[in-house]
Amino acid sequence: MERMINQREDKLKELKESAARYQALLEKEQQEIQKVFTAVMEALRETEQVLIAPLEDGRRCLENEMDEKTQQIQKDILKYKEAIATLHHTKSEEDDVFFIQSYPAVPAEFTDDWTVSIDTEFNFGTMRNTKAALMAAIETHLEKLCTVEIRRIHSFSVNVTLDAETAHPHLQVSADGKEVRDTGESDVIPGSPQQFSLVGGVLGKPCITSGRAFWVVEVGNKVGWELGVMRDGANRKGKVSYKPSEGYWAIVLCGQKMYGAFEDPPVLLQLSSKPWKLGVFVDYEEAMVSFYDMEALSHIYSFTRCSFNGAIRPYFNPHPNKDGSNSSPLVICPVNQTDISV
Repeated sequence: MERMINQREDKLKELKESAARYQALLEKEQQEIQKVFTAVMEALRETEQVLIAPLEDGRRCLENEMDEKTQQIQKDILKYKEAIATLHHTKSEEDDVFFIQSYPAVPAEFTDDWTVSIDTEFNFGTMRNTKAALMAAIETHLEKLCTVEIRRIHSFSVNVTLDAETAHPHLQVSADGKEVRDTGESDVIPGSPQQFSLVGGVLGKPCITSGRAFWVVEVGNKVGWELGVMRDGANRKGKVSYKPSEGYWAIVLCGQKMYGAFEDPPVLLQLSSKPWKLGVFVDYEEAMVSFYDMEALSHIYSFTRCSFNGAIRPYFNPHPNKDGSNSSPLVICPVNQTDISV
């Protein structure tokens, strides 16, 4: 009985420690999210002030102009009232000839524009430019949430290996199924029914039919590659049409620095830095495939509303190595080496 009590006391201690760790994680994520949205709200307030400031300046100028013109008109009214009073007095005490001789010159009519106006130069053109700057600032702040996102999806890591039976004949798959490279060969070698015939691709295991899955691939300094997922029954023989409607959801690097997403039509991606490791995340129920730069901890691209229509598999293509410049392999990183502390 005492041993059972000790066991339960130890379990209670473990429970409290586990709860404390999760509580700390929740608080950390909450602080990170609140920090981001505090920055977003500050950007909104600053933009509001930028847009309102010219209006405030216009209001002050309008008030000043109104005061100046009001004072001038009131002075004129007072002057003419005094002139009328003097004429009445002269007419009642002097003869008509003297009255006519003392009659002042007829005052001129208003020649100035006594209306007030607003100087539109205060805010001309700033609305469009300010909006663009605001959206860029908000996008920059929201991108910081990516660290929280990557931390969460990392818990769905799966042990992906390459299926050598599907590899194009020119590809070399390592014995452990974690690396694939192009051999640089140019001769046509007949392949098995499972293999890619014209495109140098290879599929990974396991098949994904539900839930979420995440894996990381090291692309290193390669000048070309393709990564993503493919519907298990999609065409892999002859000329392949890379687009979601044909069962491919992948991104590509070609020509050393041109990144793209195989949408229909293809989308050119603008990356601020060259990724060394790429994270691939699949949410089957949400019909989404997302890609991340694991070094920069940033989001690269997401395919949404994907019509998987069955099992999907990880897809890899190291691209041809004709002149030796693309000899490096694509490497699936072990799960324990993809841990991040952010």
